[in-house]
Amino acid sequence: SMTKHSSGLYLLPRPVQLQDAPLVTPDDFRRVLGLLKASFTHVLLDLSKAYTMLDMAALEDVNNVLLVTQLDLPCLRNVVRLMVSFDEVDGLKDKTKIIDNRVGLDTGQIGLKKAQETIGREIFLQIPNDYRTMVEVRNNGVPLLEQFPKAAITQAVSSLAGAISGDA
Repeated sequence: SMTKHSSGLYLLPRPVQLQDAPLVTPDDFRRVLGLLKASFTHVLLDLSKAYTMLDMAALEDVNNVLLVTQLDLPCLRNVVRLMVSFDEVDGLKDKTKIIDNRVGLDTGQIGLKKAQETIGREIFLQIPNDYRTMVEVRNNGVPLLEQFPKAAITQAVSSLAGAISGDA
């Protein structure tokens, strides 16, 4: 049975376990997403790489889809495949923005112009490679903006947040 919390939310008797995932239907997920949208100004979903029915439900129901990739051949091949799949869902391709991650990582990267020609789309934004900074903030549990406010990666992530939220 569920317990009603003082905030008005109902608490489950135990945390949701990974093995419970198949029990959640796309309609269940849409209802939860609707509640989140009603409660918060912004909702950010980190989807799986499997593109399950729940992932597809999320993709159909959001305002922006950020497809994060690196500009190497295997990644770009996956982007092209995904964009072909996204063509099958009305409006999905139009709300998808390609984010180039780890810019400046030299190994096997394809130039920006060639990458855009390959995928047939503009790169919406580039995030610089700064592995050391990311590991440090992750290990310290401190947000980038707080620990490294002037870092190029922080500025890029802030620009991305502003651009998709309409604050840019």
